[in-house]
Amino acid sequence: MLRLVSTEAERARPAVLLNPIEGDPTDADSHIGGPVLWPIDEPWPTCDGAAHDPASGAEPFVGAVQLYRRDFPELPFPDGADLLQVFLCTLHHDLPHAHGPDVRLVWRDSTTVFELIEEEPEPSVQEEAYVPTVNVLEPIRFAERESKVSGGTKIGGWTPWWQSAPIEFECADCGAAQRQTLSLATHEPSGDDVEWVFGREGNLNVFTCAEDVRHSIAVHVD
Repeated sequence: MLRLVSTEAERARPAVLLNPIEGDPTDADSHIGGPVLWPIDEPWPTCDGAAHDPASGAEPFVGAVQLYRRDFPELPFPDGADLLQVFLCTLHHDLPHAHGPDVRLVWRDSTTVFELIEEEPEPSVQEEAYVPTVNVLEPIRFAERESKVSGGTKIGGWTPWWQSAPIEFECADCGAAQRQTLSLATHEPSGDDVEWVFGREGNLNVFTCAEDVRHSIAVHVD
């Protein structure tokens, strides 16, 4: 039996609004801006400084977002991983489609981390506009439609284009289509903003390869 599906329903995508609120998370929690679960024997992510504007020396990335699979199974975790860590180089970068902080994703198996780094490295200089406040998350799950796109920090859903026309991204490693995985927002629907600012008070959108999320990412600030 055929079942008719409305055009609007076909355009619905699952999304999770992270809904950040002020809190005091630990490295065992999903959060924005809090301590990350980082092993003592693994080098901390560092930006080489080549794309800084203006150019400067190497600086450590800043732990921006940490999301556990138990809290956010909607994320495309690769086999053997249960934790996504998002790092920002909190200096301005002049890159294609990404005039703002650089982004690094780390997918890891949290059960293999036994001894933690004693102190997270801090950049010697950074743009305060890219530094998040510390927040816990109270997620809201919903079906997002093209007719009403949320501009809040979210997993999945539709990209909140508002300064530019929609762009399709291809994986630089394998040519597969890339999908929006995470969007970090200047403004939250709740009004409890994280106090970072992207572009002209827009969103920093992260796209990952549909075939392998460990491939190179694309970042677009709109």
